[in-house]
Amino acid sequence: MAHSRDMQVEVRSSLWINIVVEQPAGAPKSDRSWRTLLSDWFLRRDQQPASDAEASEALLLGVLGWCDEHYRDVLPQFGNTLYLADVDADGRPTITEKMDPAIIEALPTARSLLGEEATPIPVVSKSELRVQAISGTFFLPQTRLVSYDGKALVAKGPASAARAVDDLREAVNLSSLQSGCPHPNTILPPTALVRLSDDDDKICGFLIPFYENGNLDSYARKLRREDKLTSDILWAWFRQLVSATKFLIDAGIWHGDIKPDNIVVDSSGAVVMIDLATAKKRGILEVPAHWTVAAIEKSEVYSIGRTLFFVSEGIAMEDIYSNPENSQASQTFFTDASPTPADLRDLTMACVKDDPYNRPSLQDLASSYLE
Repeated sequence: MAHSRDMQVEVRSSLWINIVVEQPAGAPKSDRSWRTLLSDWFLRRDQQPASDAEASEALLLGVLGWCDEHYRDVLPQFGNTLYLADVDADGRPTITEKMDPAIIEALPTARSLLGEEATPIPVVSKSELRVQAISGTFFLPQTRLVSYDGKALVAKGPASAARAVDDLREAVNLSSLQSGCPHPNTILPPTALVRLSDDDDKICGFLIPFYENGNLDSYARKLRREDKLTSDILWAWFRQLVSATKFLIDAGIWHGDIKPDNIVVDSSGAVVMIDLATAKKRGILEVPAHWTVAAIEKSEVYSIGRTLFFVSEGIAMEDIYSNPENSQASQTFFTDASPTPADLRDLTMACVKDDPYNRPSLQDLASSYLE
């Protein structure tokens, strides 16, 4: 069986795409092929001999040059991955663009994904989408800004074969959750499901609204840099998060991953909760039936408090991910120089108390701040 390693390249300062480097089975450890040079550069570049390091960087520049030439006018199609198959003696790479076969194998049909009782969702072909790039936006390999029917939308697909059905289930969660009276601070139902092609009805993604202000992580830090992040804005965001989370809990849904980069900001400056792929329902989607609503609520309250801490203090989520040893990655505290208003500091600390029983409930927060 062939092995592979992934690398990522940036496209148009806003999109990232995976490049899979196939490693043939049975290759000797002493093989000094281009694959080994690339692997050593990614895994142990500080230990590479100077000559190998130069050769590795030349290979990378060749790959990046190929991408620059081939995607100058047309961007990689939604859902596709690049495969680096070979590099010739002159350093010219052979790269193909296609969807990961393992993901294709794991994709469900619309019928199996939605079930018989689900709210019907329109279906469009992947070939109808045109990938776009807008400076200042950021999309991971499984998401793309696309144009469809004259509108800018976000196409979202599975991150891996193992997560294919779970990731696509977000479309079902959104459709059923927002089928009645949509909540203004949770993302709207999908515009459509995306099938592989006109001849293949497997579902490879779905379309959701695009929010030009981006996620709360980057938007809050932008306002902070411009000296526009006021106490009123922070309080408004807090109330909107409480309202959205209570809406989910009242519907029996536990988001389970509330954080600044899972929240976007609409054109009015209000927050909108996204990424319901991880959302779970008591007794159905992996949340044990014996867990009480109160216990689930307190974990969500903690996440709201942490979110408020990150955005009010101007802490970038990228810094948290890249440096897990950072004390702010696991602790919530304010220094004397904190820019966060005192009343918000007190509220934040109440939400993140170590003992969940000492945290306010969502109903407490709603009664105190929403009414």
